[in-house]
Amino acid sequence: MKHIINAVTIALLVMLIAACGRPTVTINERERENYEKKLAGKKIECPFGLDANGSCLEEGDDGIW
Repeated sequence: MKHIINAVTIALLVMLIAACGRPTVTINERERENYEKKLAGKKIECPFGLDANGSCLEEGDDGIW
């Protein structure tokens, strides 16, 4: 009985580790340039600000869809 409980525990731990792995995030090409600048510690030049995804806002745009 103890071996069955250990096997179930190990199986649940393996599933937990697999489910909670590092997520892969895809970045659009238009946002990749700003993302790479941010990682390099450079300042992003956007006269009207950034939206939540890191894209430059257009004039009059508030970033809310």
